[in-house]
Amino acid sequence: MIPEIVVLALASTVRPTSLAAVYTLVSHGTRRLLWVYILAGLAFSVAFGVVVVGVFHGVHLQSGTDRTKGIADIVGGVAILVFAAGAFSGRWSAGRTDETPRFGSRWGGHLEERLTTTTAALAGPLTHLPGIFYLVALNVIVAHNPLLPGGLVAVLVFDVIWFAVPLLALALSIVNPAAARRMITDVQQWTGRNARAIVLFAAVIVGAALVIRGLLTLD
Repeated sequence: MIPEIVVLALASTVRPTSLAAVYTLVSHGTRRLLWVYILAGLAFSVAFGVVVVGVFHGVHLQSGTDRTKGIADIVGGVAILVFAAGAFSGRWSAGRTDETPRFGSRWGGHLEERLTTTTAALAGPLTHLPGIFYLVALNVIVAHNPLLPGGLVAVLVFDVIWFAVPLLALALSIVNPAAARRMITDVQQWTGRNARAIVLFAAVIVGAALVIRGLLTLD
């Protein structure tokens, strides 16, 4: 379970909206607002994951049984493969393969125009709205963790990895602000060239692995 969650979380780090927000905050030297952005975003994404995991553990879905695990893996795998097929066929443009709602991108411009504590706090959650990768990860977590503490740890693992770039930018900005700006610029340029391939690769690998594991579990 953990390998799939790690891969999905790593693929989620290349969201253009998040990178644009972090670049804006780092380039303006607003380390305090970067703290606000990270804390607000993490609080939102962790709270969402905790609520989902807690609610589904509370309705007695027989989490942890082979049947539940198998069905959850198949459903999650098929969902990701459908997403990958749509992205590969062009149904969604390269800019949409980060599975982020479009209105989140408007906050990049708004953040650039007006850097305040409020806009940074709002941008954190809005650039980390749950997409298909997070939803599938939560689906797998619920099915494979019969004990709630294990599910909460898995949610934290996903979210910390998801926020790896902002956290690294913050750490670098404390030590060397110029290096932080260069790092974000390099990541943005690399992501612009490779984001679609990364997302598709992760989707195909994880989706196929989940479907195969689910079928073997039900067999």
